Amino acid sequence: MASRSSRRTGEESETGTIIEEKLVKPSGDVSVKRYSKGRYLGKGGFARVYEITNLETRKVCAAKIVAKSSLTRSRAKQKLMS
Repeated sequence: MASRSSRRTGEESETGTIIEEKLVKPSGDVSVKRYSKGRYLGKGGFARVYEITNLETRKVCAAKIVAKSSLTRSRAKQKLMS
C-alpha cells in the first residue's frame, strides 16, 4: 500500500494552482503526480471539491481539498481517517 501526501503551491482560492501528489511505495520508491486545479465544483461540511487535470495525461477528474486548519479538530481527523 502506498502512502500519499500532497503539497499545494500557491493560493487555495486561485484557479490554475499546481497540486503535487507524492506517492511513497513500501519499497521506498517515490513518484510525484502533478495536477492543475481548475474550477470550483462545490463544498460540503468537510472539504471543497475542485475539477483537477493531471498534467501528464490531461485526464480531468474531481478532488476533495481539505483545509489543514480543519484538521485541528479531533472529529475532523477521525472523519478523514475513516
